[in-house]
Amino acid sequence: MLEDIVPDLDQVLVMTVNPGFGHQQFIPTTLPKIERVRELIERLKPGCDVEVDGGIDSTTAPLVVRAGATVLVAGSAIFGDGEGVATAMKRLWTALHHMKDETESAERSARQRSAR
Repeated sequence: MLEDIVPDLDQVLVMTVNPGFGHQQFIPTTLPKIERVRELIERLKPGCDVEVDGGIDSTTAPLVVRAGATVLVAGSAIFGDGEGVATAMKRLWTALHHMKDETESAERSARQRSAR
């Protein structure tokens, strides 16, 4: 069904919790769903965003980005943080940048191994 309408979409939302209320725990079994949606989008409409909503924080954000998410909704992790919004945002950005650094390092290592 999604395959039929992806060409008409700019964004696909994957709920990573059971919809209805905030402060829920991330459901890890949604990661393969995010991967499948990303693969479908890349095949039918590259550039379409994959948004994830629910349980997104500094631990889960790198997981969903690796799975293919491009838009993250992190309500409770940001606005419910006892240390304030700025600190929570910094924590989220740090987690994502750390993931990016690890990915780039792994890619460099792989290129070096293949060049030998």
